[in-house]
Order: sequence, then structure tokens, then C-alpha cells
Amino acid sequence: MRKYTLPAILAAFLITGSTALSPKGAEPKHVAVNLAANAARFDVIDTYARNTPEAYAKNLQSLSTYLTSPARTDLAKARSVYAWIMSHVRYDMSTYTGASYASEIAYANRALQTRRTVCTGFSLIFKQLLVRAGVQAVTVKGYSRHSDAQAGLPTGGIDHEWNAVYLDGDWYLFDLTWASATAQSGKPNDFYFMTDPQAFIAQHLPLDSRWQLLNRPVSKPDFDRFPKYYDAYFTMGFTPYFPKQGLLRAADGVTLNLTNEGDVGFWCSVGPRGSSSASAVPVNIARNGDSYQLQVKMPRRGPQTLHVFAKPKTNSRERYQQYTAIASFTVQ
Repeated sequence: MRKYTLPAILAAFLITGSTALSPKGAEPKHVAVNLAANAARFDVIDTYARNTPEAYAKNLQSLSTYLTSPARTDLAKARSVYAWIMSHVRYDMSTYTGASYASEIAYANRALQTRRTVCTGFSLIFKQLLVRAGVQAVTVKGYSRHSDAQAGLPTGGIDHEWNAVYLDGDWYLFDLTWASATAQSGKPNDFYFMTDPQAFIAQHLPLDSRWQLLNRPVSKPDFDRFPKYYDAYFTMGFTPYFPKQGLLRAADGVTLNLTNEGDVGFWCSVGPRGSSSASAVPVNIARNGDSYQLQVKMPRRGPQTLHVFAKPKTNSRERYQQYTAIASFTVQ
């Protein structure tokens, strides 16, 4: 699995606030980072992009030029374009017509003019703005696992579109739609900016297996068996080599084995499959090093959804702990 990196030269640019990113011919060194956890490194670029004057956003070429002209790396260009889209374009299912588009440029222009679109518009405007700045980018169509009711079951037909972008000699994965749709307090979810392929495959299966960017591609039948994972599973430090079986069979209880080097607390709930209601259930937790075993007692028989929540334990004296959904499973 590739280790994702942020060029140190870009990090220096963001710390100093300079617009001169790097001297020509310099060999950038790389440092391992978690992009989602280090969004502050992009503050300078993000602020520049968010404050783009409307006069430059009349067409794709002028907007691309404005957003990328200060940048000296393709990563900086990609971040600037991403930041503008996240702050100016909104997901709107009412814009979906189901009709195929005759021109990528026309579709991207429509998203630019209306500032409302669905996944196809997000992926096409990102691509079109980047290619005008000399950055290789493609749109990728495929399957997504977006609801708890799909845990461990076939996801159905092709229903999503995202991007792969060539940066610093390698391809990286982006999903601007989900970065926007799962934004918190107005901040986009940077988990979907240069996502690790091993984590991306938990939720996205491209029609063309090359765009999995994995040494050992996942098949559609294997993908259909996956649990429903949330980005918090990965950002909280659980191993990207996640449990692959999302359909569990049990008479009165199930056992889950998860891996996390940190000190983590868990909470579980169960509800009828496809229902928005769920009730807390007892869970016994055993830990051995970085391995956690969760034993969950099921309250009834029949198809149910098991929701797993987690929270890093701290020394805080907070009265209430805030748990976050990390995964769901179908239990029969």
C-alpha cells in the first residue's frame, strides 16, 4: 500500500505564507502526513481560493488561471481548485435528470454557472479546471456503498463518480461530492482529498479496476460483501486492512475483531434493516494490545443493522462522551 505524503516544500510555503513555492529544479523531500488531520497546512491556499473575485469565475479558463497561477506544484493547484469548489458549489439532487451528457465541458460549465450539481458535476468541474492548469485528471465512474442498509449486501448499479489526479509522479483519489456532503460546520471533509486507496475501496469500487490503485484489485462480489464503513473508521486510526465480511449470521450475538493502536471506547446499537431507528445494546469489549474484540448481544431475530460507534479515550473529565459512527453490519 502506498504511503501518502505531502511535499515538505509545500508545507513550508503554507507556514510562511509565501507565494513562491519552490525554486525550479529543486527536488522536493516528502514527509508522511495525514491530510485530513492536517488541514491547517492548506490555510493559505484555501483562503486564497475561497476569496476568489466573481469576475474570475465567469468561465472555466479564467477561473482555472486565477486559482492556479500562484502555485508552483500540482498539489497546490489541486488544493486551490478543490477549495474553490468546496466553498462555491453545493450538492443538489434536484439537478439530476438521469440523461447522459453530450459534452463534459458543457456539463462542467453548467455546474459553474448554477453552483449546484450532483457527483458528475463535481467530478467534471474539478477535472476541467485542473486540465486547464496542466494537471492530469480523470473522472471515474463506479459503485458506492453509501447507506447502512447496504452493509454486506450488493450495492446495485453504477451510481457514483469521482476523480483520480496525477500529482508528483503518482495518481491520487478524490471524491469532492462526499467531501461536500459530509462537511462539518462549513468545513469540507478532507478525508476525501487524496484518500488512501486502501481506505477508498471500502466505499468506492470503480468500473475500471485500474482506478482502484491497488496491487491486488477487489472484485465486485468481494466489494458487495463489505460492511458499511464511515470515514471516521480510518481517521480514528483503525487499520485500513478492515474486516471484509459485512453480513453476519448469529442466533443471539456476534463477535467483531477490530485493530487500533490507540485507546478506544465503543458503543453499539441495533435496529431493523433499512430503518432509521435503533436502540443501544450491551457490548463486552476485550483488548489485547492493538486488537479489540467486541461481543454484541442481539435483542431479536430477523434482519437487523448493527451500528458500531467509537471514540478515542482521553483523560478529559467531560460528562458526556461523543461517539462517532465507524461501521455498520447486517445481521441475520
